[in-house]
Amino acid sequence: MKTKKMLLLLAAALVVAIPVLVLAGGEKTPSADEQMAGLVESCQASADARAARHEAKALYDRLGGYDKILALTTEIVRLHGENDAIKRTLVGVDPEMLAKHVADFMAAGTGGTAAYTGRSMPDAHRHLELSTADFLAAGGDVIQAMKNLGYGPDEIDEVVCILVSLKDTVLYEKIRES
Repeated sequence: MKTKKMLLLLAAALVVAIPVLVLAGGEKTPSADEQMAGLVESCQASADARAARHEAKALYDRLGGYDKILALTTEIVRLHGENDAIKRTLVGVDPEMLAKHVADFMAAGTGGTAAYTGRSMPDAHRHLELSTADFLAAGGDVIQAMKNLGYGPDEIDEVVCILVSLKDTVLYEKIRES
């Protein structure tokens, strides 16, 4: 249990806290690729614990079901809209519709009964030309949204690791040729 929380704290530090240290005169900020590698390593280390939690009770249920997931995705979209690093990706987008599409995807992927019928991840993200730095900024918003809504470290760890597992389907450098 202690190890899981430490890994989650490490992941959050990589996404959120390290740039603050640099601004305060601390160590050099790891590159976006180094931060991503740290998240991948953290997720690999917590894989067995995440699987055991999901087997005991689906993440969908631990997130509170569809209505709570929709509230979470609405908060994520709100934070994205305020995030200077990625708010350009929301220009011309209906935030309510986006939150619903993301909630449908998230519900289907976390153990809910609904099937996701939207576009594939590459098709939905290709035009955004997302970099690894954009991905990390978006991930920071997801972590903050989950904290804002009172989710604990286990659920945050699981959602972050799901996002990390999807990175190659949304990063422009990975999908531009597909």
